[in-house]
Amino acid sequence: MNITIKQLRAFAAVAREGSFTRAAAKLHVTQSTLTASIKILESEIGCRLFDRSTREVALTAQGEKFLPTTDRLLRELSEALEDLQDTAKGQRGFVVVAAAASFINYVLSPAVVQLAKIHPNIRVRLCDETTAGSCRRVLSSEADFAVTTLFQDVEGLDATLVLTDAYGAVFSTNHPLNESTGPIKWSALNPHTVVKLDRSNGIQALIDMNPKLMRKSQEPVYEVGSMSSLFPLLVRDLGYATLPAMAAQPLVNAGLNFRPLQQPVLRRNLYFVKKHGRDLSPAAQALRQSMNDALRQLEHNEHIRLVHAK
Repeated sequence: MNITIKQLRAFAAVAREGSFTRAAAKLHVTQSTLTASIKILESEIGCRLFDRSTREVALTAQGEKFLPTTDRLLRELSEALEDLQDTAKGQRGFVVVAAAASFINYVLSPAVVQLAKIHPNIRVRLCDETTAGSCRRVLSSEADFAVTTLFQDVEGLDATLVLTDAYGAVFSTNHPLNESTGPIKWSALNPHTVVKLDRSNGIQALIDMNPKLMRKSQEPVYEVGSMSSLFPLLVRDLGYATLPAMAAQPLVNAGLNFRPLQQPVLRRNLYFVKKHGRDLSPAAQALRQSMNDALRQLEHNEHIRLVHAK
């Protein structure tokens, strides 16, 4: 089998753009050249990678399966070439990080800003991912490292606890729970309407896994798929949500209230996760250092405990 880098780049470009015309323009080649590369690649592999029967070019099932591998190969090749050129000085590189949305907002984003001042030629991609998605990306080498909740040890991964944050109730200033000025018991939430995150989200999964919180009253009246969908419901007094302190911070900044929950006290653990036996690249090490600096500079919050930031 004789597959070239040119063919892999052509495949990835068409897959991303959904069009031979746009992909050719992005790669600065003619459409006929691009089409020929794809045909040769399909011939070498022995199956079609694209369905051309529709107006938009779509991946076949085989193409969808092949795309993550292609992306990883191209990324690793790009990293290897960059390393040969300038890695010794730690000035270039490409880092992919998968993390919880709240950690991206409050730690990784400031870390990237700091990194850009020191190493402006290091490129970074931040991926908002669930626990399962974060682990999958690290195991498949699609991500250099992740910061996420873990429910159990995952074979092939090394994990170091970074921080913990306490769960609390989040609600509007007009909500009846606002009459309380201190911690709230979970049982006090029972009469009120709950707005939950989807169960695939690690934030909700921790609640669902706690035997002390398995009540009929905890069945959601309303359920949303992302953090961004919570605010418009809560601000209109539709109900309350239960979130860790760091995840709740954007909603608090937007005017909602946060009260810590007790009996039981529930905390989310966020871990730094990397592939076992694999050292971080110089660029990833630089980002991790900036991340640790950003952690140490976090504004004091009694509900967030920093555990590890060397």
